Formats: sequence, structure tokens, C-alpha cells
Amino acid sequence: MTRSADRHVLQFCHGYDGPFLDCARQYASLFAGKGYRVTTVFLTGAADPDVVADCGSDEVLFMEYSSSAIRGLKLGAIRDLRKIAATRSFSFCIAHRFKPVYIALLATKLPVIGVHHAFGDYHRRSRKLFANLFRKRLSILGVSDAVRDDMRSSLPKWPAERIQTLYNRIDVEQLQGSQFSAEDARAELGLSASAWIVANVGRLHPDKD
Repeated sequence: MTRSADRHVLQFCHGYDGPFLDCARQYASLFAGKGYRVTTVFLTGAADPDVVADCGSDEVLFMEYSSSAIRGLKLGAIRDLRKIAATRSFSFCIAHRFKPVYIALLATKLPVIGVHHAFGDYHRRSRKLFANLFRKRLSILGVSDAVRDDMRSSLPKWPAERIQTLYNRIDVEQLQGSQFSAEDARAELGLSASAWIVANVGRLHPDKD
């Protein structure tokens, strides 16, 4: 398949802070070598060449909206995404988190796969109504079975097969290449080279308990 005949995927992300740049890379990597081009669009965050380099996409675009600018109806973002879609022949859209799902469904006529990373995204009545309005074009993924089940409970009339789980994944070789050796890690953390260490490592975030 030639590059001109490649199918084209729109990946629409809220931002690249925290773990979400790696999430964008994960999803872009699913299409590598499979005859797809991936354009990743970030709704918030300044243009950053390091993000472009780490995203693993054929094209990376930055809308550069502030968080305050995408409250309410988000008409500016809808207009801007519509312009992007009008100049490219996208086959479908992958949208991470609810605001990008909302904008993608209103800005385009593409099938949209909504990827949800937290509980409660469809607890609000307005979001339930919105999802039901676009149920012919919207499919939903949760990053865990628990998130998936929460959304199935919120949208009980949806067929179970339209709300599925796709776990986050890591590039093992890339991660291992960035790690310290056991000895260097102890030195970096100021730990004794001979002591037994019991540790718990996690991301500090209000969603985590």
C-alpha cells in the first residue's frame, strides 16, 4: 500500500500532561506498519517539539486552548477541529476523555472511539443524553474492566459490546532503557546498598486511593 493510499486516523487528546502523552503514543503505535497514518491533535498545551518527537504520530497538531477557554459549548474548538478534518481524509477518530469526544462528535461526521481513563464520565444526565444522541457513531473504551463496568452501568441501554476494555500498555524496551540499575537506583534514592527495602510506588492523584 502506498503512502497516498494509507488510511488516516485522527487521534484527539485533551492534553499531554501526566500520563496522557504516553497514552497518545500507545494508541499511535497500534497502527504502525499497518497502512495507517496517524494525526494526533492536542486540545490544550503549548506546541512542544519534545511532544512531537515522543508522540509516535505521523503528524502532531496543537490547538493550544487554555482550560478556561474550553468550558461551556467549546464552539471555537469545534470550529478548529472541523477545519482540520476538512483538509484530511480521516477514516475514524480516537478521542481521549469526554471533552474531546464531545468536540469530535460535533465537529465531524466520523465514527468516534471514546477512550475513558476515570470513573464517572457518564454519571451526569447531560452526558448520558449526549452519548445516546450519538450512539450510532460512538463506541466506548475503558482502560480497565472497572471503568468499563462503570460506563455500562451509566448507559444501561447500550449493547455491552459497544463498551469494551483496552488496557494501557508500555514499550518495555524503551522503559528498560531509561531505568537505573538496582545499584544506581539505591544510590540515587540515598538507600543503603545492603538494606532490605519494602516500597510502594504509585502516581499521586486525587482519583487514586
